Amino acid sequence: MKYNRNHKDRVFCMVFGYEKYKGNLLSLYNALNDTCYTNLDDLEITTMDNALYMSMKNDVSCIISNNLALFEQQSTWNPNMPLRGFMYFADLYNKYISTGSLGIYRDKLVKLPTPQYYVFYNGDRDMPDKQLLKLSDAFIEPPREGCFEWTATILNINYGHNKKLLSNCKTLSDYGILIKTINDYKQKYNEINAAIENAIDYCIEHDVLKDFLLERKTEAMHTLLTEYDEKKTMEYLRQDAYDDGVTEGEMKLMVSLICKKLSKGKSVNQIADDLEEDVSKIKEIYDVAKDFAPEYDVKKILEKLG
Repeated sequence: MKYNRNHKDRVFCMVFGYEKYKGNLLSLYNALNDTCYTNLDDLEITTMDNALYMSMKNDVSCIISNNLALFEQQSTWNPNMPLRGFMYFADLYNKYISTGSLGIYRDKLVKLPTPQYYVFYNGDRDMPDKQLLKLSDAFIEPPREGCFEWTATILNINYGHNKKLLSNCKTLSDYGILIKTINDYKQKYNEINAAIENAIDYCIEHDVLKDFLLERKTEAMHTLLTEYDEKKTMEYLRQDAYDDGVTEGEMKLMVSLICKKLSKGKSVNQIADDLEEDVSKIKEIYDVAKDFAPEYDVKKILEKLG
């Protein structure tokens, strides 16, 4: 199966999801499953473009030894990860079935690779090493018959957590160190650009993702800046910031991000999914911005928003 990578990836996806760094993904799989695969040809990267909830998200998926594994990294807590994983796996299984010309309407059971769904959390909340989120927790009423379940295994990769996992996968440990160093440097430098650039230089000097950062320093710098801009915008949205007290610069950033997503043909619902927010918090800006297509003049949109 061939999957093109057209959307903007985050650094996590670059490190683990690119074919060139396939060994990193194999190492991660081995660390999680206590396996010792060494042949890169045993692993097939199956990450899909433009799947549900796929914009600036960190999904990486692969098939190995009849297992279909999905990995995500999250710096913001989201209790809807089982639902998101369920919908993502539906797309993956659909592609698997159609590519293999498997007939689900025949009188023969279609065999599927076993799903594994891991979410790596490195946000600010105090979380345990491991927890299991269940789709059934979202059911309005419990099912009367049958068993309907989908789970997401959340693993805390902040410093001091899951030491065995991180010691068995240096690349995952290095990724965590990079993000922690950026967050530490944010307190030291006034500009996020300076914090990211100095954090990258520190990591290169201390052999943390060194080869990757040396090869892709400019791309990683730009991608990290985009990540932190979007994270900042989502924080404003969660606080209802554009209702009261938001600065003009902050509103400009928010409008700009929504316009970029509009230019890609995304609906208000899709944009809300991408920003992990309620539709009602996006719709006001969306309704104004869509009238300015295709120019998306941010200044005029801000003026109309008042």
